[in-house]
Amino acid sequence: MKKSIIILTVLAMVFSLASCGTGIGGGTEEPTPQLTIGVMGSVDAVPLAIAQEKGIFSSNGVNVQVEIFKAAKDRDAALEAGLLDGVICDEIAIAIYQNAGLDMRISGITDGMFTLVAGKDTGINSVADFAGEKVAISENTVIEYTLDKLAKEAGISGQIDKVIVPPMPARMEMLGSGQVDGALLPNPFSDAAILAGSKEIATVDSTGQYISVIAFSAKALKDKAVPIEQFFKAYDESADYINTTPVSEYEDIIISFVGYPEAMKGNIVLPFFRSNALPPKSDVEEVFQWAMDKGLITEEINVDSVFR
Repeated sequence: MKKSIIILTVLAMVFSLASCGTGIGGGTEEPTPQLTIGVMGSVDAVPLAIAQEKGIFSSNGVNVQVEIFKAAKDRDAALEAGLLDGVICDEIAIAIYQNAGLDMRISGITDGMFTLVAGKDTGINSVADFAGEKVAISENTVIEYTLDKLAKEAGISGQIDKVIVPPMPARMEMLGSGQVDGALLPNPFSDAAILAGSKEIATVDSTGQYISVIAFSAKALKDKAVPIEQFFKAYDESADYINTTPVSEYEDIIISFVGYPEAMKGNIVLPFFRSNALPPKSDVEEVFQWAMDKGLITEEINVDSVFR
């Protein structure tokens, strides 16, 4: 009898511990799904910064690890190595990914702006004045696409001397030291350059054809469908918070996260961040054609196939 009682007691303890360990009936919870997103230090990453620092991701049931890169090639290397589920990139990158067999799908839009600035004391006052002048850009990206578009509209196609400088901080340094006459920069780098004496010449933002997007791999969209939906719910909540809250209440977050200089404190202006949506197919087709004309892709890509 005593032996039977001991056995029953031990079994009861085992089942009790097992129940506590599985989370059934109030035990340990399942780990929160994680997404790893690669971004550049630019204004379109602000909703992710706020969602992360304000706990908006966690309140929507998703754990997001945001990796910040200084150059697109470093972000792309991490993506190819399988270290990222998704990226904030441009539609040109999507075309290049697809052409290389990396199945990345456009899953949403982002908002921000690029500004063409002229160096201090260059005397440049318009896009047309850049004919024959040096402009620092990153090659085969939205930056080069935007410069080509601005040059075409100004009637100086092919007349700008493009200086390829992938890291954005290096672009600013060359602009400030007079090694180039201008630079095409995303915020906050353009704001910092203007604060240091450069002149704003032209700006492209989300009210025009801003072609930056959020993209996830086809694998992530299949294996992590629920976390991705939770990610976009959090993104929308973060965008709404940004749009309805004074910048002063969260500017410290974006200064440290995105890279705004401390000197910009109190003067940061953000774009209106839209809720998640897909970009117009006509815009994507135009970008893909530019990539084809430049020889960045060798085969036509069915635009419908690049949307999630």
